[in-house]
Amino acid sequence: MLKETMADHNYALIMAGGQGTRFWPYSTPRRPKQFLPILGTDPLITRTFRRLEQVVARDRIYVVAEEGYRAAVMEALPDIDPENYIAEPMPRNTAPCMILANIVLSRRDPAGRMLVVPADHHITDEKTFARQMRAALEFAERPVIITAGIVPDHPHTGYGYIRYTTARAERLDNAVFHPVETFEEKPDAQTAAKYLSHGGYCWNSGMFVYKLRHFRTLLERFAPEYADGYGKLEAAPLKDVPQVFAAMPPLSIDYALMEKGAEAWMMPADFDWNDVGAWASVFELGNRDENGNVAGPGHVLLDSRDCLVFSTGNTPVGLIGLEGVGVVQTQNGLLVGKLDLMQRVREVLQDLDARSQSHSQDPEP
Repeated sequence: MLKETMADHNYALIMAGGQGTRFWPYSTPRRPKQFLPILGTDPLITRTFRRLEQVVARDRIYVVAEEGYRAAVMEALPDIDPENYIAEPMPRNTAPCMILANIVLSRRDPAGRMLVVPADHHITDEKTFARQMRAALEFAERPVIITAGIVPDHPHTGYGYIRYTTARAERLDNAVFHPVETFEEKPDAQTAAKYLSHGGYCWNSGMFVYKLRHFRTLLERFAPEYADGYGKLEAAPLKDVPQVFAAMPPLSIDYALMEKGAEAWMMPADFDWNDVGAWASVFELGNRDENGNVAGPGHVLLDSRDCLVFSTGNTPVGLIGLEGVGVVQTQNGLLVGKLDLMQRVREVLQDLDARSQSHSQDPEP
C-alpha cells in the first residue's frame, strides 16, 4: 500500500465563467475568450489546464462555470473528468463561486488544499509557476489565504495593487511569502507611479491558495454574511441551491474576504504573467515585425507602426499610415480603435445591446 503524502491533498480550480466582453467581436457571451485560441492555436483554458497538470494530478483539477459552458469546457478539456465540472446556478462573482467549489471539494477531501486560477491567464515559465504554487500549497497548511503578486515593471493603471510588508518574509522551497497590508483599487497614473517608486507593491493576479477548512474558518472570522451563506448552501437540498446561491452578495473574494483583514499573505511571482485582459495584451504578447506591428499573413500594413490586425477570416486587411491602431475582424463584427482605448469595447457592446432592445420593442408596422 502506497504511503499517502501531503501532495495527495492538493487540488486546483479553474474559474471559467467570465463573459470576455473586452474581446468582442471575437469573444461573445455564448463563446467567451477562455474557450478561444486568443494566443496561439489552443484555447486559453486548455493552456491553463496543461499548466496546472504540472502542479497537481489531472484528476484533481476542477472547473467552475455556468451550466451553459459545460459543452465548451468538455470540448476544450477532453481529458477532464465530467464529474470535475462544478456548475454555478448563475454568475455571482468569485466569492460565491469559490464558496460553492469549497463545499464540493470538502466533500471529496476535507483535508484538501486548493489553488484557484482564472481560465485565461498567460504564463510561459510554467516550471517556475509549478514550483512556486507547490510551495504555496504547502504554506497553506497554516490558517491563511495566499495570493500571487506580480512584480510591476511599469505603473499600470488597469490592475489592482497589493501592498505587503517588506520587513517580514518567510521562505519555503525558494518561494517567499509576505503578510499583506492592504489591497488597493486600480490607481490613476500618478498613484501607480508612486507605488513603483515607493516599493512594496505588486499587481493583484487573482490567483489564490488556501486549505479548504481554513477558507471556511476565515469566512466565519472576517465575512460572517458569507459564512452564513456557506452554511445554508451546504445544507440546501439540490432544488433549493439556485435560490440560496442567488442570495449571496455578488462580490469578488477580494472585497468579500481579502480586504477585511483576513490572514492574507502574498507570494511575489518569479514567473512572467499577463492577464490577457484586452486586445492590447494580444499586441503585447504577439510577434512584431520590423515596424512593431502584430499581424497575421495576408494583411498589408503600409507606413504603419505599432498596430494590431487580428482576423479570423480569409479577407485581407490593409492599413496605410496608421500608428497604435487595432483592427479586429470576425464574423461577429468589426472593431477598429486606438490600441490604448480598445478596452472601451464594453461601451460599444452596451450601445449595441441598447439598440437591439429598442428595435425589439418597436411595434410591428
